[in-house]
Amino acid sequence: MDKGPAYASGDEIYGEMLSDVLRNNRPDILIAGVSVGVVRCSKKKVVSRDHIVFGECKKIDEIYKIYCPYDFLIIIYEENCAEFSEEQMRILLYHELLHIGIDDKGKPYKKAHDIEEFNEIFLLHGLNWHRK
Repeated sequence: MDKGPAYASGDEIYGEMLSDVLRNNRPDILIAGVSVGVVRCSKKKVVSRDHIVFGECKKIDEIYKIYCPYDFLIIIYEENCAEFSEEQMRILLYHELLHIGIDDKGKPYKKAHDIEEFNEIFLLHGLNWHRK
C-alpha cells in the first residue's frame, strides 16, 4: 500500500551544496535575507511521459512559517535524479534558486520559467544538461 511521498530534511545531503550555490550564483538571495531550505522526496514525480520533475521550489505561505522557518523550500525528487553527477545536482539547485525573485522593495516572490529552462542554465549548460 502506498503511504504517500516520503519527505525528509535534505540538509545533511544537499545543505552544503545549496549554501555553496547560493553564495556563488545567487548572492542576491542571501543579501535580501531570504531563507531557503532543502527537502528530499523518495518518490518519483512525473507530470507526463515527457516531463519528469527533478525538483521544485515552493514559496512558504506566511501562515506556515510558524512551523517552517524558511521563505522557500527546494524539493529534490531523488529517484528522478539518482544518476545525476554532483555538477548536475548543482545545476538543479541553481535552476530551483532561479525561481526566487526579489522585487524592488526587497520582497521575495516565486518566478516562472522564462523558457522551458531558465535562460541562464541554457546559456551556461545547454538545454539538455540533465541528460549528460
